Amino acid sequence: MEATSNQTSPLSALSALPAVIPPTTHLNFLRNWWQRSDHTAAIAETRLLHYALQPTEMFQQPVIGRLFRVPLGTDGHSSPDRNTPTINTLYLRQNRRNAPFAPSEELFELHPENSLDTLHNDLKASDSDTKSLVMCHGYGAGLGFFYRNYYALGQMPGWRVFALDWIGMGRSSRPKWTITRKNKGSWDQIIDEVEDHFVESLESWRKAVGLETMTLMGHSLGGYFAACYALKYPKRVEKLILVSPAGIPESPSEVTRPKNETPEQVIDKQASNINNSMQAEAASAALGDTSDVPVPRRRIPLWAKYLWDKNITPMSIVRMSGPLGASLVNVYTSRRFAHLETQEQHALYDYLYHITSSAGSGEFALAAILAPGAYARRPLFRRLAGLQMPTVFIYGEDDWMDYKAAEKAKEHMKVPVKVIRIPYGGHHMYLDNPDEFNDVVYNELTQ
Repeated sequence: MEATSNQTSPLSALSALPAVIPPTTHLNFLRNWWQRSDHTAAIAETRLLHYALQPTEMFQQPVIGRLFRVPLGTDGHSSPDRNTPTINTLYLRQNRRNAPFAPSEELFELHPENSLDTLHNDLKASDSDTKSLVMCHGYGAGLGFFYRNYYALGQMPGWRVFALDWIGMGRSSRPKWTITRKNKGSWDQIIDEVEDHFVESLESWRKAVGLETMTLMGHSLGGYFAACYALKYPKRVEKLILVSPAGIPESPSEVTRPKNETPEQVIDKQASNINNSMQAEAASAALGDTSDVPVPRRRIPLWAKYLWDKNITPMSIVRMSGPLGASLVNVYTSRRFAHLETQEQHALYDYLYHITSSAGSGEFALAAILAPGAYARRPLFRRLAGLQMPTVFIYGEDDWMDYKAAEKAKEHMKVPVKVIRIPYGGHHMYLDNPDEFNDVVYNELTQ
């Protein structure tokens, strides 16, 4: 159905929001750093989500979206106290005229602050056979990263869409991270604890929202945790969609998880290796001969491995850099998402800077789950054979994640499996080529 000229512009609602402080001068980076707060983070998220309705979108049905804070550890109806962690959640569906929400002529209508009772009332008013898609972002991202997919997926007939920020990420609560501090434990103990931390938070979210079953989608590290959830709670997942998931291939020997070393011993060993390597290189330079100096070949510098195991994350660097942190985020977004229009790119930069500069929490799971080089310390390769639901893998054709790992894992899986590649797309193919990505997901869920 072709777009018509009398449709409401997706940018019209942006006029009511404060403008982005443009990432164009050092003074503006300073202003953004100084003024950032939970309030400005909420504005940045709302502003980015208003770009959900793309000018080239094939307009069909009006979609309504509402943002909620879902408290964990409650039945979804009792009032949580101020210390109860919450999951930031976006809920989308077709804007039905007989729904409890007021009808609107807007093709994409977004309401930033809502009570959980409003969501429960709407779910009760839905048809009993309405299905739910739950979308989970990857590392260093948030639910806002799927903004180019929400309008198309939100109008799927017979479906409603949820997107959430993992606990400790995005705009969800950020409890103090303590798991990796237990450095006397084994890697298995820490991995178990980290996986349970995210899996159980997702299960608590499901209970609070009131979903019986869902199609679960996860991107990158979110795909890893989505697979872990599906393995533990198979009756809750009707279909699993893994979008360029992390942690599938088995590790090469140089980054394989040590069998008998504790995390503390690994870090100490990395520090010792750095020292030995530096001494060897110094001796080599002094002698002017490198032929007899046994310097091991490594894909990743020792200092990078050491910082990884010490949990020095990209977000830590942004926070420690003060006003320079905003500039670092802008360098990334302006290069990685150069195909976006300037205003849209600035909105993405502002959103990413706010969630990146927030207090560190869930980001510190990375070093426990993935070894340097982004190989899982406990790979999913063999574990995926335990899945009990149809599974779809989606990769970009220019993805740095290797789709061949999914093809190999498919051979061991006992359920229907598809491996799909999105043309003109990288690791964030849902942003690089949203039309193709949306079509793939739409067809997988509606046919």
